[in-house]
Amino acid sequence: MYVLGIGGSEHDFSATLIKDGEILCSIEDERLTRSKYSLQKDLSITPLAKEWRSIQYCLDQADITLNEIDCFFGNDLMNKDYIPQLPKQIVMLNHHLTHAASTYYTSPYNDAAILVVDGIGTLIDSSSNTHETISLYKGTNNEIKDIGKVHGSGIENPVSGWTLFENSIGRFYYRVTAEIGFGFLEEGKTMGLAPYGKETYVGDFKRFYSIDGYIFRQSHEQKLEMVVYIRNVLKNTKDRFHTTADLAYAVQHHLEQIMISICNALYDITQSKNLCLAGGVALNSVANLKVLENTPFENIYVQPASGDAGTSIGAALYGFHVLNNKPREDLNNLFSPYLGKNYSEREMLDSLDKHGNLINIEKPDDYVDAVAKLLTKGSIIAWFNGRSEIGPRALGNRSILVDPRRKDMKDILNKRVKHREGFRPFAPIVLEEYQTEYFELEHPSYYMLLVPKIKIDKQDKIPAVTHADGTGRVQTVSNKLNPQLHALVSSFYKQTGVPVLLNTSFNDNGEPIVESPEDALNCFLKTDIDYLVINGFIISKKVLDN
Repeated sequence: MYVLGIGGSEHDFSATLIKDGEILCSIEDERLTRSKYSLQKDLSITPLAKEWRSIQYCLDQADITLNEIDCFFGNDLMNKDYIPQLPKQIVMLNHHLTHAASTYYTSPYNDAAILVVDGIGTLIDSSSNTHETISLYKGTNNEIKDIGKVHGSGIENPVSGWTLFENSIGRFYYRVTAEIGFGFLEEGKTMGLAPYGKETYVGDFKRFYSIDGYIFRQSHEQKLEMVVYIRNVLKNTKDRFHTTADLAYAVQHHLEQIMISICNALYDITQSKNLCLAGGVALNSVANLKVLENTPFENIYVQPASGDAGTSIGAALYGFHVLNNKPREDLNNLFSPYLGKNYSEREMLDSLDKHGNLINIEKPDDYVDAVAKLLTKGSIIAWFNGRSEIGPRALGNRSILVDPRRKDMKDILNKRVKHREGFRPFAPIVLEEYQTEYFELEHPSYYMLLVPKIKIDKQDKIPAVTHADGTGRVQTVSNKLNPQLHALVSSFYKQTGVPVLLNTSFNDNGEPIVESPEDALNCFLKTDIDYLVINGFIISKKVLDN
């Protein structure tokens, strides 16, 4: 049985194809159109979205047509422009339910508490523009049961034009993000800035919301009061960076406390030892660890595509398991995020040949050791390996890798390639076998969605990935999930005694992560990356005569 899930909302469109419960392919539209979040600069949907490229990409990977799909599923918050003419009717599921399904059905648990927290979900009442904002579920075997909801209405602010939503944790965090100068879907910058701040505004922020168990309340009046407060603070500051950092610290602190309160209430209801998170707020990896540390839950699982792109995974799996009554099977397998297309060696060579006058090509017998040696010499390596990963984090198949031992490497990488704000941290990846030696974390973090402390005696060994507060958004490198990446970090460890690399996404600032060999070569050639490693080929730039 083939099932196609289509995902997104007003952004982050995606498609997922499954066969008999196995995910064959999953891809975000932005990777194919090269328009981040599928949006234009004015935040309107790019016309390329109407080409439904992610859907065709999945069909091509399986070598089938739309007519061979047995069932189609989507979510009811998705812009209808992303739904092509289909041979069968598409079943539209509750938006938060598809988030919940995306994390529960890919988790290793057959019993779990599930929390979905984002900006807004399904429209409940059109007359008052009321949407779901928080959803609690209990997952048992195949079933996902709704056990709690918070709703909020939206009003248009006549002064700014943007919509104010009440009782939304995602919109609470976003509003602060916007007021301190960051753009749409840039909440990660606020999270990265927060460690540079102090408690200056933490006390004042308490009056801008209330939390009782899982019931989060923020009225329109409270949000407007918060906006006026922030604008006054910024208007009167003489040190904008540290003031914005203090504001980021305040909203991050309160987000953590809110999430802890909700998850404690969820535990009281479910008594499950396992927690599954989804929705855009679940990408706040700092808060995720605080939840694990400050609630009775023993295990936490966050699906790597927790934002709206992940709803295509949830829609497809819910349609298969629940609506078609198919049991969940092997729960021992780790969810693999590497769900993109397999590019053949011929496709690789065709792309390389196209740029042959600009590049040198080598294919050493032991390319892994050769790349590790280049890393020890301070080279910036673009690592393109196998199938692309789903979600916003580069997890080792479309990554830029460097030596974390050099303190200046963060600034070098920013200046030469990433061109982004200097306060934003770069992530460490660590061999699973040595995680507890370097990080204060025993729980695996396969998808880079937990931020633990780096052990004090190790911080000076890996300064390029040690953030201002001594933490690192770590990825646990598993030989089972990614043997090639594990081999590379292992080789680096043998040569240096350090089982850690710096990993950042393979893209330039403002661009989606590269998807194809052609994308990889284009990014490599226009940036100051030293080497591109593409499925065993080591590519360098030719020195051209002026």
